[in-house]
Amino acid sequence: MKVVELVLMAALVAAFSFAAHGADRPLPEYLKRATVYQMVLRNFTREGTFKAATDMLEHVRSAGVDVVYLIPFVEMDLDKDEAGWSPSQRRSGYKSPKNPYRVTDFNKVDPEYGTFEDWKAFSEKAHALGMKVFLDLVYVHCGPNCVLKDMYPDAFQRNADGTVKMTRWRFPYINFESKETRKYLIDSMLFWMKNGADGFRCDSGDMVPVEFWEEAARACRKVNPELVLINEGNQPRALEKAFDANYGWPWSVGIRGFLNPKVGVQKYVKGKTLREIMDNMRRYEARLPQNSLMFVMMDNHDLASPKMDGPNRFDRILPVEAGNAAFVLMFLRRGLPMLYNGNEIADNAMTTFFAPVGDGRRAYRSVDWGRALQPAGQKRLALVRRLAKMHRDDPVFYDGTQEWLKAGEVVNVVSFVRRLGDRAVFVAANLRPERAAFMPENGVKIDGARKPLLAENFTLEPDGKVCLGPYGFVVQEL
Repeated sequence: MKVVELVLMAALVAAFSFAAHGADRPLPEYLKRATVYQMVLRNFTREGTFKAATDMLEHVRSAGVDVVYLIPFVEMDLDKDEAGWSPSQRRSGYKSPKNPYRVTDFNKVDPEYGTFEDWKAFSEKAHALGMKVFLDLVYVHCGPNCVLKDMYPDAFQRNADGTVKMTRWRFPYINFESKETRKYLIDSMLFWMKNGADGFRCDSGDMVPVEFWEEAARACRKVNPELVLINEGNQPRALEKAFDANYGWPWSVGIRGFLNPKVGVQKYVKGKTLREIMDNMRRYEARLPQNSLMFVMMDNHDLASPKMDGPNRFDRILPVEAGNAAFVLMFLRRGLPMLYNGNEIADNAMTTFFAPVGDGRRAYRSVDWGRALQPAGQKRLALVRRLAKMHRDDPVFYDGTQEWLKAGEVVNVVSFVRRLGDRAVFVAANLRPERAAFMPENGVKIDGARKPLLAENFTLEPDGKVCLGPYGFVVQEL
């Protein structure tokens, strides 16, 4: 489980002396071209089960998705003492001990989602459709009744007085100095790999010793050299020998907060200009290995939940064009783009991953698939399909270098150039509902005679200025 503030603040204040260089392990080829889809089973369908989600996989694939990433579906702790619940879990109002990020058994499917056979059927269908499947690893902490407690006396970290040390979420802190515990956790990874997992997103990865992740990567990549690990964190060292991607929080939270000034994490961008937000992102990404990817998104299970946004999901209070402009940037910048549960149809339901399947109120917190039949949802889906195809099929977007341009940022436009060989593609998007015009720098000149690869609300002025209407964007070969 993750509170965005923790990782983002670390990204904002950390001062790494790391010089960017090639990572120790080359990226799997498919990952550079992939679009990831975060699926929260409790919210994805009204039923909230693997069986119901399996029936929706054709839709997910049709949106251009290459990887389905599931938040934890393993057995949740049933301890009813609210002193051991996370603050967000208590505030949710569901009065349920079952939190997907408070695990009691890492190797069992929680029965509210179905059976192990249901998981296997889901995984097999995803693979048959040409998609990979990533799982969410929660290794920093676990539930108070976790099987580790009885298996190994030193499985939990201890305070000086001998009591169990808790993380900020009030869950027992796993002890990575215990060799038996480390082996159990790595064996669990190998178990899920044997049963359909192609990669793992590692929850609050920076709070787990990087040496463990390096040990786990070595063991697991002996079985599958292309196993992917994504760090929900920002340590540069994590990308050297273990992880394929870090979270791009300065980009994701920065752009999201600038686009929608009412979101709950807006305090991190409050009073900042777009140039300041982008400069922070550029400083952060410059510290990382050049081969690594930033995992970028506009929503995730934390950001889209009421504890972060209240009633203010960006597709709930802004026109669909606002999100579309941001998705153009997200898909075509260098990175690993992620869609969240219904982003592809501009879903704006007030989802929460704390609502158990058995609670009748949960259905009203699930994706509103009716949006797929409405103009906003249809417009978003058509754009997402096109962007995912560009990201997957055009080498300039999955293998090209990236040059950030700054001139447009003074008028609230993000722009960059992707280059590969003798090709160059200019990308720009206006993140505000007002017209913006600017002259690209660094000798970038737009040929008005060439048809854009993709554009909306774009004109080229006679003097060469790029003009973008409200939430307009352009993708133009130079």
